[in-house]
Amino acid sequence: MGGMTDFPLGAAFTEALHLAAAWHTGQYRKVPAGQAPTVPYVSHLLGVASIALEYGADQSEAVAALLHDALEDGPVHARRSPADLRAEIARRFGEPVARLVDSATDDTPAPGQPKRPWADRKAAYLRHLPAQPASPLLVSAADKLHNARTILADIRDLPAGQRAAFFDRFAQGRDGTLQYYRLLSDHYLAAPATHARPRLRALLRELERTVTDLEHATGLTGEQTRHFPLLGHVQAPR
Repeated sequence: MGGMTDFPLGAAFTEALHLAAAWHTGQYRKVPAGQAPTVPYVSHLLGVASIALEYGADQSEAVAALLHDALEDGPVHARRSPADLRAEIARRFGEPVARLVDSATDDTPAPGQPKRPWADRKAAYLRHLPAQPASPLLVSAADKLHNARTILADIRDLPAGQRAAFFDRFAQGRDGTLQYYRLLSDHYLAAPATHARPRLRALLRELERTVTDLEHATGLTGEQTRHFPLLGHVQAPR
């Protein structure tokens, strides 16, 4: 029987937990306009790390899962620049972890500055996915699966006629949100690196099933969402 020296998580994971909680203090999960948020954002970071570990993440990948939003959201809440936060990630956990966080990031605005237009950011992010190695794909897909599961659980509690309005909390509404998740699933599955790790492939199949359930819950099909106007020009390689 292996001893504690064989345990895959050590001090770095615990340190990343504390750092993630500190850098996202005051941040909540999105709610509709007019509602008060109640769910701390760290719940998402914990969920992403949990999914990553369940699908085979090593410690570096799990640390990156905890910190995957640090460069996008951390500057607002930590009052530090993205470059400063990234330098701390590299110093504490190593450059490979910092690069994993980079790969999960679609924009790094300075505090108080807006992100690039949504469609530009998402199209660029989609296009870079098929060439990624397995580790960045695992962290990114764990993030997307946690979000997709959360949305699905919420809309299933609503009458069918109210489900489209649920997406008003997102900048691009129902069509943009579902199209992005469908295209993410397509692009992940098109990445050659997914074949190197069976558990990663299992994660991507679970994401695909969840996205399909989201589409069905809102009366849509995958072919419809793929060809909505916003990102319809960004199709996965065949």
